[in-house]
Amino acid sequence: MVLGFYKYIFKTKVSQSILKYKYRVKNQIGRHVYLSPDIKIGTNCQVRDYATLGPKVILANNIIIGSYAKINNISIGDNSHIETGVICTGYGEGKIEIGRESYIGVYNILDWSSKISIGNYVHIAGPSTGIWTHSSVGQAITGLSLRNKDPKYRPTAQISIQDNVYIGGNCTIYPGITIGHHSIVTPNSVVTKDIKPYSMVGGVPAKFIKNIYDEYFN
Repeated sequence: MVLGFYKYIFKTKVSQSILKYKYRVKNQIGRHVYLSPDIKIGTNCQVRDYATLGPKVILANNIIIGSYAKINNISIGDNSHIETGVICTGYGEGKIEIGRESYIGVYNILDWSSKISIGNYVHIAGPSTGIWTHSSVGQAITGLSLRNKDPKYRPTAQISIQDNVYIGGNCTIYPGITIGHHSIVTPNSVVTKDIKPYSMVGGVPAKFIKNIYDEYFN
């Protein structure tokens, strides 16, 4: 059993060395980085120290992945930046899609229990903004085991964040939300309802503050 463990460690190190050699030709791969065997990386990307790129990760070109980030089930478009300590987590068949020129701030959490779609030129500030596609309220209230994933008690719903959206730090986005293009969510907000394009919202729960079209486009 011990011998098998050491064989596994050796095989993993060899596999990681081959992957890193392959991708370092056209990218910068930091120290103590883990790359899943199925990873796909474009060119001119930076993967910084201690990042973990797990299964089903697709990076386009000129992307930065910050130190200690842990991402999986995600595709990321050109010139986007995933900051330090960002975590992708979930249970189920969901995935995360991020467009080009988008930014995910430090220590934010993206839940792929259902699909998250994030457009182009989206800035999600950190720290501690959570985008949640599931709710475990039913499990907690009824005393169900964490292993019980009955959708009646642990429902999931997709989240769509359209192009040109700014979300401040320490926000929570609830399952099933659509945030319209060219919108602003102020820091420390809890978004429980859809947001129309060209809107600024804020608060707990987030409420409409003003239309921003004239401020930025007239």
